[in-house]
Amino acid sequence: MSEHVLGFDVGLSGVRATVVRDDGLLVASARRAHERARLGDGIAEHDPADWLEGVERTGSEAVGGAGDVPIAAIGVAALGPAPVLVDDDLRPLTTAPLFALDRRAESQRRRMAAAAAEDQAAATLDNALPKLAWWIERDPTLAERATWALDATGFVVGSLSGLPVMDSITAEDYRLRGADAPVPSPAPVDPLTSPGGLRPGWAERLGVPAGVPVIAGTYDSFVDIAAAGVRGPGDSGLVLGSTMIVCRATGAGLDPPPGLGVSAYPGEGALIGGWTLAGGLVLDWFEARFGGGGDLTAAERQAEQPSLLALPYLAGERTPLWDPLARGALVGLTPDMGPAEVYRALVESLALVVLDHADRLEQALGPAVSWRVTGGGVRNEPWLQATADALGAPLEIPPDAAEGVGPSLLALRALGVDPERSPARTVMPDQHAGERLRSRLVLFRELSRLVAPTVHALADPGLEGTLR
Repeated sequence: MSEHVLGFDVGLSGVRATVVRDDGLLVASARRAHERARLGDGIAEHDPADWLEGVERTGSEAVGGAGDVPIAAIGVAALGPAPVLVDDDLRPLTTAPLFALDRRAESQRRRMAAAAAEDQAAATLDNALPKLAWWIERDPTLAERATWALDATGFVVGSLSGLPVMDSITAEDYRLRGADAPVPSPAPVDPLTSPGGLRPGWAERLGVPAGVPVIAGTYDSFVDIAAAGVRGPGDSGLVLGSTMIVCRATGAGLDPPPGLGVSAYPGEGALIGGWTLAGGLVLDWFEARFGGGGDLTAAERQAEQPSLLALPYLAGERTPLWDPLARGALVGLTPDMGPAEVYRALVESLALVVLDHADRLEQALGPAVSWRVTGGGVRNEPWLQATADALGAPLEIPPDAAEGVGPSLLALRALGVDPERSPARTVMPDQHAGERLRSRLVLFRELSRLVAPTVHALADPGLEGTLR
């Protein structure tokens, strides 16, 4: 009999659950939007209880939709760093601030950046320790009431299994030389191991037998990259989601190009590349606030774009700028432009962000033959095509790339099953459009540099120069 696994992807907008067969076939899925998320005005946080409600609802729906099939393991992946303090019973004592999107710990971050070694200063933008310090400074009693500092993945895995969990990849964002964590985290475990089995209460709610192994998991972006087929040195990958990842798998021990980073992932070697706050959030913001634009026709996509250049940094930026005060901009507006032109400029700005990263990778590692692509952005044809055009290389899209199957595939790998998944389709670049986009990369980088002092002064009049 075929084995099946259940996977949970806790993302920025909601929770997705999938049931996948051991040959890689998606059998059933379910989605639920977060109901108590806060995004805006420098605050970006989730309610951990909202995560668990999403897990329960989507998990029971996906299991029910799959029919009478045995579930052999449960995989989990989540956004992060998204730290949450818990008590001895793993009950949350705090909300979960979301990586660099939440800027309330900026003073603590600057203090730690000033004390950190030069090679670590930029990494404080995502590191969890400034946020832990911010909590303790606001409420010193948390240091006594909290037993563990967990991240989103470990919190969900801990709830399901009853054991506090921190995977080895996420654990790197809870360390800084010269800074101590005010609340400890569990000893790191490999993302492909199982810290424990499913608790009886959860088994009843999900319709899955108690004791089924729960896999430790890690950040959803890295799980998705591995699921897309980035597994070893030479593989290149993209995540086109609410935020984006542009990366190349390499052998261990290589230094990243300037502005980029290096990380472990669920594959061979390490990932060199970048994780940017620009992505689908920018397009969602435009459509929510101004409407239209997203339904560009094929003719509009192929037509010459007016001379309009955008910066998509609405909420700061990680790689390659490492600037929490970076902001969006439009240059070249004229009276005859409307929503379609602005939307297209934003789409092309996201393609230029990808190209900015890929160009740095190419300078250090050589050109990529093709890119494995995953994430909800594969549903957005203008964004997908512009990305292929900018890179000048094929985009290989695996089956169910937008369905959040990564955690289920990770669970299969933990069981020793790794089904072959050939690309479901390939998006080829348009040479003419690509030449135009690549010719704008210098202007794009220069615009980012020129506007930085202005947006810094607007955001923080006492700040001079570009933030580290």
